[in-house]
Amino acid sequence: MESEPSRFGNWKESSVVYRIVALTLAMLAGITLAAGPLGRSSETTARSRYVDTHMHIDGMLRGGGASPTGRGERRRPPRTRRDEMKGRSASYTSATRNDYETAGDNLVSLMDQYGVAFVLIMPPPQNPDQRASYDYRALLPAVKKHPRRLGLVAGGGTLNPLIQGTDFSRVTSDVRKRFKEQAESLVAAGVKGFGELTAFHLCMSETHHYVASAPDHPLFLLLADIAAQHGLPIDMHMEAVTKESPTPPGLLQSCSYNPRTLPATIPAFERLLAHNREAVIVWQHIGWDNTGQMTAKLLRRLLTAHENLYLSLRVEQREQAIGGGPMLNRIVDGSGNIQSEWMKLIVDFSDRVLVGGDEFVGIPGKTPKRPQSFEETWSLLDKLPEPVAAKVGGDNARRIYPLDP
Repeated sequence: MESEPSRFGNWKESSVVYRIVALTLAMLAGITLAAGPLGRSSETTARSRYVDTHMHIDGMLRGGGASPTGRGERRRPPRTRRDEMKGRSASYTSATRNDYETAGDNLVSLMDQYGVAFVLIMPPPQNPDQRASYDYRALLPAVKKHPRRLGLVAGGGTLNPLIQGTDFSRVTSDVRKRFKEQAESLVAAGVKGFGELTAFHLCMSETHHYVASAPDHPLFLLLADIAAQHGLPIDMHMEAVTKESPTPPGLLQSCSYNPRTLPATIPAFERLLAHNREAVIVWQHIGWDNTGQMTAKLLRRLLTAHENLYLSLRVEQREQAIGGGPMLNRIVDGSGNIQSEWMKLIVDFSDRVLVGGDEFVGIPGKTPKRPQSFEETWSLLDKLPEPVAAKVGGDNARRIYPLDP
């Protein structure tokens, strides 16, 4: 008796078809997951190379006043895997006063959510007498736990206090020797760059810090030589001030430590850039303008004049300047679209632009509320041409920092 034909047809053929369909669906699912909220499913390979050049983790447990997420209320997305990051209430009892490892876990969770492969973390720039200060060693547990996801940039808690605490006229040979030894110790520790350093850091509240020293300070010039020798970029925080200017009223109201007159930073910054053309300087927080002078026109002139200058973009959630009024010279408009002069700048200098989210990622319920900027900053890449997004998102960073291919 002839057997009844299977409704699935030939078993071998159907099995092959099934496997092809299953594999296709799995691949599509993988691409979708890899793409994350940033979109660009066709850019999975490029996304696997995305690098954020400037982030912080907050593992200093203060208690009280902390938001449920450690970063403040979320505007976008309303609920994500971020709400389920490590550091949940079950682990709070075992947390110590400093828990940078858990903060690092939370940063990696955020990276996974937004498709970022690697992040450089660092201490913020600090003064010699600053309370609650710390150096790169506090971050080592997080970096050692996630060596393929987190890299260390250092100097904000070691080199920066030396620069800020030493007057121009007191940079003796002994001071230079001490500074060089400290910088070389960071190189020996395997850092990926020197930072976060600052030439001009404004104070945003009475609990914040005003930190300032001219960009052509002798120790900055010495660091440029050391950085060039070892092929390590300098990560620089600096407000754009083309000439001495009155401090915006909002900044005076927000913090009494700010000076009434802003010193010019750009002329001395250009002297630093010209001092050693082999030293790569990454100017961070481009797009976060507190003086009203960080224009696309100024940046275009500087990029044209100084081939060792790189810009790292940042977009903050808030649209208001410190003390009130609209934030000037934002990269994006009110709808989140890149403004035309910024788009042209990024495209024209696509080999010299990076991404630096500049957000403090803490531990839910244990660290204070912080301004949000990681998602906003990385959403820029969706609005760039794909070849430009690949360069800005990771290729440029992998070229100038000593990162694995």
